[in-house]
Amino acid sequence: MTIITIASSKGGPGKTTLAELIVGTLVADSVNVAALDADPTGGLSRWASRLYEGPAFTCHHEADEARLAHLIHRVAQEAEVVVVDTAGFGNRAATVAMTAADAVLIPMVPGEGDVTEAARTIELVAGVASAARRHIPSRVVLNRVRPSTALSRHAAAEAGSLPRLDAALSDLVAYGEMGFSGRMPTGKAGTEVAVLMDELRNLGWLPRPAINTSSVKTPDVKTEGVSRSEQDRVRGLVLAHPTARSDDAVRWSF
Repeated sequence: MTIITIASSKGGPGKTTLAELIVGTLVADSVNVAALDADPTGGLSRWASRLYEGPAFTCHHEADEARLAHLIHRVAQEAEVVVVDTAGFGNRAATVAMTAADAVLIPMVPGEGDVTEAARTIELVAGVASAARRHIPSRVVLNRVRPSTALSRHAAAEAGSLPRLDAALSDLVAYGEMGFSGRMPTGKAGTEVAVLMDELRNLGWLPRPAINTSSVKTPDVKTEGVSRSEQDRVRGLVLAHPTARSDDAVRWSF
């Protein structure tokens, strides 16, 4: 079980969009994920209930800090991953969500004020981690990046001193359309999301998609006169290469 909180002391950096991307991708990978919308505006919960067109997932809307604390604990017992979207201003519900988190993602758009607020949020995460007497890692995610502009390059340089992901999200129409169509982005945006998710998996923050081996046909293996341990070893080698076609079956002989 992993709790990912998406937070920022500044409004408008793309917290809800980031939550939608992570949740939608995890559900598509058959991960048992639950979303908690702690923003009073309820953007994530509206998207999940009215617009989202992918596989079903549970989304709760709770902005009260006391009820949110209990809800996070309960939902975390049932889901493999819990994603919490918070409000774009300092409030107690966001602090509760950060304290309960295993990791915090902080979206940041290019701009001097945004870098300052991202740094402030990182300090807040460090503070609640100290109070909770445990480590809560945090990472900045650059959002709405336009690599060709001096503003984006300057913001990336200013954020260089902050703990941040290598992956970033460009200023693409596909992300905005997702909020209206309910469909996960494809093309360049889909590639960016895949890179982001892979980095989060490499950090150990998210599980990797399960490999479905039910449709994999194992090659015809001769086992007569072969020890059980050797049979198990051969089967392990076969299952380690699930991309092998059934018509290319290898016949092992001993």
